[in-house]
Amino acid sequence: MTDPNESGEGTSAMAHVRHAALAAALLVAAVVGPANAEAPDEVDQTLLVPTTLDSSFAPFVCKAKQTGPVCTGERHLVEGWAPVDFPCGVPVYGARTEDRWQTRYYNAQYLNYDRWFRSHDVDYLSTEPSGPATATISANVRFREPFAVPGDDSTITVITSGLLYDIRSSKGEAIFRAVGTLVEPPDAAPTFTGQVTIDGTTTTYVDALFDTFFTDDAFVGWVCRAITGG
Repeated sequence: MTDPNESGEGTSAMAHVRHAALAAALLVAAVVGPANAEAPDEVDQTLLVPTTLDSSFAPFVCKAKQTGPVCTGERHLVEGWAPVDFPCGVPVYGARTEDRWQTRYYNAQYLNYDRWFRSHDVDYLSTEPSGPATATISANVRFREPFAVPGDDSTITVITSGLLYDIRSSKGEAIFRAVGTLVEPPDAAPTFTGQVTIDGTTTTYVDALFDTFFTDDAFVGWVCRAITGG
């Protein structure tokens, strides 16, 4: 009997088997290889700059991307009634809810160069220690914090868009409401583009200084009016 390894037909058959096995192996590598390559690598968070991630968003999930690490976290707060320091001539108490999501982007050198947020916040205010609320301050915004110098958070510009403020009595329309985009550079006064409604009168602003219509004294006055119904 002829050894198949010594015959032309046997050699051809064995070669076909080897080629088929090789093709199958290459196919498996083609399918499995990229999936493994795309699996996110672990990120050493101690190497991130700035080095401190906001602990109130913990645990942050950090994944390695081609451009650098990306870290995500979220914060959900429910704060019960407690005294609030508003000079309204009567004791003021407040409760708060907050839902906020954050994404931080780092470059290949692990330097933070941008942050993105979504936030929905409501402050409930009352002259009674446990409510019910006679006034609310609401915000529903998206904001980002690009860095002029990656890794140096003193160079952040905060850009906030959406419903910045809605201050109202529980029994009436908004006393103060601002909807638009607020830009807060690290080295210049904040500017605002959008619409502001004060006591039912709406004004449109384009790149106006925010303190044109919003000051600390005005804010306290609106809040106290909303709380006391004055």
